[in-house]
Amino acid sequence: MTDRNPAAASSKRHCDLSLDDPTPSAKLQRCSEPSEPTPAGKPNGGAATGEESEMMAGARNPRAQRYLVAVEYIGTRFSGSQKQPNQRTVTGVLEEAFHRFIGQPVSIIFSSRTDAGVHALSNVCHVDVERISKRKPGEVLTPHEPGVVKRAVNHFLLKSEGDIMVTDVCCVAPDFHARYKSLERTYHYRLLAGPESTSVFEKNSVWHISEDLDIQSMKKACSILVGHHDFSSFRAAGCQANSPVRTLDELSVTEETRHGIFWERI
Repeated sequence: MTDRNPAAASSKRHCDLSLDDPTPSAKLQRCSEPSEPTPAGKPNGGAATGEESEMMAGARNPRAQRYLVAVEYIGTRFSGSQKQPNQRTVTGVLEEAFHRFIGQPVSIIFSSRTDAGVHALSNVCHVDVERISKRKPGEVLTPHEPGVVKRAVNHFLLKSEGDIMVTDVCCVAPDFHARYKSLERTYHYRLLAGPESTSVFEKNSVWHISEDLDIQSMKKACSILVGHHDFSSFRAAGCQANSPVRTLDELSVTEETRHGIFWERI
C-alpha cells in the first residue's frame, strides 16, 4: 500500500541476508508466505499480465552481473518511482545515471513502487550491468566491485537534483528479483495535528490535520487491521497484484507531544 497524500509517507523495503546458506538467492527467500509469488508462465500462449511482463523485463543478460541496489530519495520532485513518459521518476533518473556510468542502457526493477511525493528511507531494486571494454569493443570484463558501482552512480546522481542517493550495492544471484524475493515493507506516516501551521522544514514530510486526533480510538482501529486480511477496498482501479490478501504484522500509533506529530507504522 502506498499513501495517496504526497507528503505523508516514507517506505522501507527489507531483504533478509542473515541465513546460514551463503548464496544470496537462498538468503533472500526466507519468507514462508511471500507477499507476491513469482508469476507462472501463461499456458497456451495466453497474454502476459502486467506482473508477468515485469518479470520478463527482469530476465537476466547471461554476460552481466546482477546487483541489488538500495536507494533513498526525497519524493517531492518525483512523479513516483515507476517510469512514465515525459515525467521525472525515480526509475528514470536512476537508469540515466547507470547509463552514463557504463555507456549503455539498463532496466531498473524496484521492489516497491511509490507514488508522487512519497519519500523512501530505503527502497531496493535490481539491475544487470555488463562491463564492456572501451579499448576492445565487445570484450566483456570482470564485473565492477559493488563499491565502484555505488560511487560512480552517486557521482552522476549528484548532477541531477541531489534528491536521490545510492546507499548500498551488493552482488546477487542471477535469479534474484527485487520485487518477488522481497520479504516485507515498512511504511511511516507522519501526521501533524492541531491548528498551528506546518513548519517550512516539515511541509513536505508531514500531513497536517487541523483538528485534534483521538489517539486511543486510532490504536483500537489499528488492532483490527493487524493480521491476514483481504484489502480489496484499498486497491487502486488499475492494481495488477495477483491477490488483495496481505498480512499486516504491525500497525501502531505513537504520539510525539513536543512537536505535535503522530507516527503511524505499518
